[in-house]
Amino acid sequence: MSFKIDEISSTEKKAFFDIEKDEVSKTYLSVVKLFQKDADLKGFRKGKVPIDVVESIYTDQIEEEVKTRIININLRTLALEKKINIVRTSNLEFKDFNKSNNFIFSFDFEFIPEIKLSNYNAMEVDKEVFSIDQKDIDKAIENLLINFASNEEVTKRKKIQKNDILSINFSGEVDGSVIKDLVRDNALIELGNDSLIPDIEKEIKTMKVGEEKVFDVTYPKDFPIDEAAGKKVTCKVFVDKIYKKVVPTLDDDFIQKLGIESKEKLEERVASDLERSSNEKSEASLRKNIGDKLIDDNNFEFPLSFLNDEEKRLENEYLARMNEKGVKIKEVDEKTRDLIKESAIRNVKLALIFAEISKNENITVDDQELEQVIASIAKSQNTTVSKVKKYYKDNNLMDDVRVKLTDEKVIRFLVSEAKIKEVKPKVTK
Repeated sequence: MSFKIDEISSTEKKAFFDIEKDEVSKTYLSVVKLFQKDADLKGFRKGKVPIDVVESIYTDQIEEEVKTRIININLRTLALEKKINIVRTSNLEFKDFNKSNNFIFSFDFEFIPEIKLSNYNAMEVDKEVFSIDQKDIDKAIENLLINFASNEEVTKRKKIQKNDILSINFSGEVDGSVIKDLVRDNALIELGNDSLIPDIEKEIKTMKVGEEKVFDVTYPKDFPIDEAAGKKVTCKVFVDKIYKKVVPTLDDDFIQKLGIESKEKLEERVASDLERSSNEKSEASLRKNIGDKLIDDNNFEFPLSFLNDEEKRLENEYLARMNEKGVKIKEVDEKTRDLIKESAIRNVKLALIFAEISKNENITVDDQELEQVIASIAKSQNTTVSKVKKYYKDNNLMDDVRVKLTDEKVIRFLVSEAKIKEVKPKVTK
């Protein structure tokens, strides 16, 4: 075998191979014998079909298998000899195959270049620490009461006021065609909470119960429904009812409905929940800061396909989330796409850094740990371990689980080694 490599970029190369005819012939014969062993043709005993008959019947399949074997074997040889971590191949090209001639072929391949990490032991990182006082407890209880609020119909007035909750029928047309995804019947909307396009809310505020109104509104360019984005939409609104939000009183009856003994016990539970939430936010801030520092301290190239795959995954997740909310989008807008790309770059870089640290520190996940996670998933989904395991294996997800577990171990290792400085939370505007 002889091969030559041309550089395309820092993470992509092109390899040219010239496989001598003796190797081609040897591989060809071994493949023919395998086909002969499995051949089951009428008039012959299984495995006893003459080689020339096997060749004549399975010519195309044999040649494809020979080419595949030669390409794969030499791909592995190239990776081992040059110590290259090849992750993907493309643009395979070869001349007409002939078992009696040299086999010449080429392909492009992406690889992970050597990553030399900066010192990641004893990193100096901040951890935001959140304090809890009585005001936080009171606010949490207030929000709890609001969550239990009920909507009571207002019958003594028809005129709409700010912060009303309304039951409306809504539809939108562009150039006389109704946009199906804008049609809403008996939709509950709350004025003043920024859930409506401002121009639509402005029109609704001038209406009263039982009134129907038609008006034009130019929708924002980044509106998630493509048919309306950036277009003048003719809106039709019918106001059916007005509701007001009735917040329960924090009295003994309400506390008993929660299954709690007293107001003091409620405050204790709320304080405990707030503390747990604060600890989780603190831990999240620490992990984010560790990730940020690793990315800032380590500059390296990575295969473009990794970024493309991660962008596509995040984009599909976003579309699925929007669909769950009832917003059907065919493709993401430019602003969201930029945010997705930024997240994808971060995810890919951290994944490669974590993989390098796990290799350096010999951080691994054994089969028993994997089994424990599968058992936990099965318990949470109220199903059997065998069903979960089959699903993950059938969908090639077992490696993903192992990688996530390994990454978690890496993060814990970095946290244990880090020099942590506790700081007050940053004030967000």
